[in-house]
Amino acid sequence: MKRKDVVLFMIVGTGINSGSEVDGVKLLAQKLYSTITKIYPNKVLFFASEESKNTIPYIEDLFRNDNDEFIPDEDYEIVPIESIDDFNACFEAFESKIWQLDNDVTKEYQIIMDYTSGTKTMSAAMACCGMFYKKDLISVGGDRSRGEVSSGTEIINYQNLYKIYDRLSIMRIRRYFNSHNFMECINLLENIVDFSFHKESFLNICKSYYRWDNMDFENAYAYLKKADITNVEFIEIREKLKKNINALGIMVNSKSENLKNCYILASLINNSMRKADEYKYDDAIARLYRSFELIAQIRLAKFNIKSSDVDVSVLENKNVSPEFIEFLEKNMEDGKIRIGLSADFLLLNELGDKLGKYYVQNESKIKNLTKKRNNSILAHGLESQSKEDFEQFLEVVTTLARKLDKDMDRFMNETKFAKFDLRFEI
Repeated sequence: MKRKDVVLFMIVGTGINSGSEVDGVKLLAQKLYSTITKIYPNKVLFFASEESKNTIPYIEDLFRNDNDEFIPDEDYEIVPIESIDDFNACFEAFESKIWQLDNDVTKEYQIIMDYTSGTKTMSAAMACCGMFYKKDLISVGGDRSRGEVSSGTEIINYQNLYKIYDRLSIMRIRRYFNSHNFMECINLLENIVDFSFHKESFLNICKSYYRWDNMDFENAYAYLKKADITNVEFIEIREKLKKNINALGIMVNSKSENLKNCYILASLINNSMRKADEYKYDDAIARLYRSFELIAQIRLAKFNIKSSDVDVSVLENKNVSPEFIEFLEKNMEDGKIRIGLSADFLLLNELGDKLGKYYVQNESKIKNLTKKRNNSILAHGLESQSKEDFEQFLEVVTTLARKLDKDMDRFMNETKFAKFDLRFEI
């Protein structure tokens, strides 16, 4: 593996408290020199004010005293900072050099940032910049019995920032979670190393939602049951997760086919709204169309009628007119009568059902919506659907869903995905 050139970033103060100003500058130069010789970088970047530049010649002298050279431009570079107490100015000075080195196509660099010297603002800005760009951060420690680190006792401390990086990742995960990007959550969670964080439970929740989003209810239920939602990380969403577990349990285990299908319908409508939240209106409307079909199929099941295989004898027992039965028989395929969405609702109307009556009363509006869906690039055409198209379709579907079952709002609430309260922007 090719060795990277090591570049050491150092902030330069105006000296260390001593008997005189010159002695203070010399003492600072000695400490910077000690760090440089311990790191032995290919190049040093000194970030210095006009006043603190005066420290650099003393560092050159120390190299000469050791029969070595410290050559400007070749061994070091001075990067001026005009406002040493302006956090943004300091941060931008460090950042610009990171960008320059990281985007150098001729070489690879390992950047080490020493934030020990300089003003408090310079130190804070360098530490933040190093953390933000995931560079090696070091500080110089040692014997502080006299206040400052005593010469000759210096120790280089590499700062392990894994907890901070994990916290930043967790903030990103919560944001991705709220955006329904569960695979990205899973990828980020896999890289968290902080053992105090209940990673496995969070992984199980994300895996559950990912599978639920893809209508794999059995695996969604299995993963969510494995999550320990009593952990503190889930306090904001705990009650919603409890409702989700209950809903998935019904979808997977309920002996009532009608109740199970109503929960699946509610889940499908929520799925469409999540797609709309992502501005994927063609996807969202495709799911609403399936919801529309499912509403009719659930209601027809109460009459012991399957739209994929209509039993004429059942229709005759329900006093459906011969003319309408003849109309349905035109959909004969492989010896079975298979009917689609429109015929489903027309049959319900023939049966005197309120869902069929609603369809007939709003047939023109509904046919216009379904025509748009059929022209969608995800159906039979090349057109894209709009937010307005989605909202009009959603209104019809939710109205019918509530007519299907008086508890549909509860089913919708229990199958709605949890969201975190995001207090911080990143």
